[in-house]
Amino acid sequence: MKKSTLFKKIILIISLSLILGLLAGCTIFIADTGQTGTVYINIMDSNWRYDIYLDSYNNYLGTTDASGQKAFYNIPTGYHTFYAEDVAYWYSGLKRQNIHSGSNYVNIPVYYNY
Repeated sequence: MKKSTLFKKIILIISLSLILGLLAGCTIFIADTGQTGTVYINIMDSNWRYDIYLDSYNNYLGTTDASGQKAFYNIPTGYHTFYAEDVAYWYSGLKRQNIHSGSNYVNIPVYYNY
């Protein structure tokens, strides 16, 4: 009798663990509520590599390709300022834009620094 009760308790614990584990795993998929977007950066009138920053020069995103373009993923939605500075520090520019979930195209004008 005791073995049967212990066996049932073990089965119950394993079943509950599996169910809770599956439900906890589902929250990962539900968590995406459209709070990020993809940003396609294009440096206007320039074919050069630019370092891109988000909201300040302390938040480096990456460097564009030689044509001044690059995609950045998982950018938070809302208004953001994108800073661009060429790798030789001759040109720089910025663009403030509202980012929404999905695809966003940000064209950054750049100017000669000196």
